[in-house]
Amino acid sequence: MKYNQKFLKSQNQGKIIELLKKHEARSRAQLSKDLGISRSTVSEIINEMIKWNIIYEGEKVIGNLGKRPTLLYFNKDFYYFIALVITPESIKVAVCNLNGEILKEKKITLPEDISAKDIIELSMKNIDEIVSHFDRDKMCLISAGSPETFNVKTGVIKFAPYDRDWVGVDLRSIFKEQYGVDVIVKLHIKLETLGEQWKSYNNISNMIYLAVGRGVGAGVIIDGEVREGNNGYLGEIAFLPISEKMDYNELKKGDKNLGYFESKCDTKYIGKLVKEYCKKKGMKNGFNDFDSIAQLYKENTGIKELINKNILRTLALGIASTIVMLDPEIVVLNGEIVKLGADFLNLLKKEIYDITPYRRKIVFSKLEDKSGIYGAIINGLNVIEKSIFENAESFYSINRE
Repeated sequence: MKYNQKFLKSQNQGKIIELLKKHEARSRAQLSKDLGISRSTVSEIINEMIKWNIIYEGEKVIGNLGKRPTLLYFNKDFYYFIALVITPESIKVAVCNLNGEILKEKKITLPEDISAKDIIELSMKNIDEIVSHFDRDKMCLISAGSPETFNVKTGVIKFAPYDRDWVGVDLRSIFKEQYGVDVIVKLHIKLETLGEQWKSYNNISNMIYLAVGRGVGAGVIIDGEVREGNNGYLGEIAFLPISEKMDYNELKKGDKNLGYFESKCDTKYIGKLVKEYCKKKGMKNGFNDFDSIAQLYKENTGIKELINKNILRTLALGIASTIVMLDPEIVVLNGEIVKLGADFLNLLKKEIYDITPYRRKIVFSKLEDKSGIYGAIINGLNVIEKSIFENAESFYSINRE
């Protein structure tokens, strides 16, 4: 009997918080009606949660008839959590409250030759810096994005095409040991997929998200959820054995950390092509990043033809293959490739539509480099809300003496 009462109380605590998060404010009478339990039971639970400071009382409702009810609010600032996304290009850190609102954030651009060890140390340095503005004891979770593909069963990074020293790294264990809180990790491309759906396409249940930068990655949403696959490798489009001019022997002998498809169409490969073209034409090599290459693409007919000829069809083959296999409602493109602009996108769509009977909507990301941090936020928020709704007292006792 005592167990049943404790269980029901815990369930009701979670439901009360869920209702307050959903509606922002609720009176005791409204909560009693919503939950179908007596006002005395609701008041008993509410009074205990007010003592914990999980919820708090606001002003009385303005009105002339009868006793004016007092509105109750969820304390979204009781704890905070860290959203951390590491990609091959940058580190993004954000401090968020329990409603997923960003309280403070920071972005650090990474050089190409930086080591995995230095990136981890730089991530911790910036977490420490951003957390210094808050009560360290109120940190309840780190929701992180891994820069490279890891096995979800072991947590260890398995593939790293350009930064091989990432192989064997277990980010979850490293950050958990450093900060003493729970750490959840997803591949950054899957977080970007989550973020794009959450902020831009929350009415879409089947989506392919494809990022083309220094490497190529994809995330797949099926029936409203980002899918992982058996070991977390679902969506690893980089390893598709696809190219406009495929060399089977090259495929077999190639670096298994670097996917064959991405080796023929990512922005590192584009940079190599442009550099060779400029040298052949006697042109001064004035670019040092993809922004410069994108500008050349828009201004120089030769560069435009070079990229279109060598990239478009390979990229179209990869995207068309995923469309045929997964039947999405939409394909969202992101990464440095979007800097090539609308002309490139229109040519790419034409190539895709020419080789597949399924004319799916293909667009550039609305969020661009914000997609990953939003994905880390919603991933962390989902875990937190599940914990609160299922066992509020246990969650709120994480850092209480």
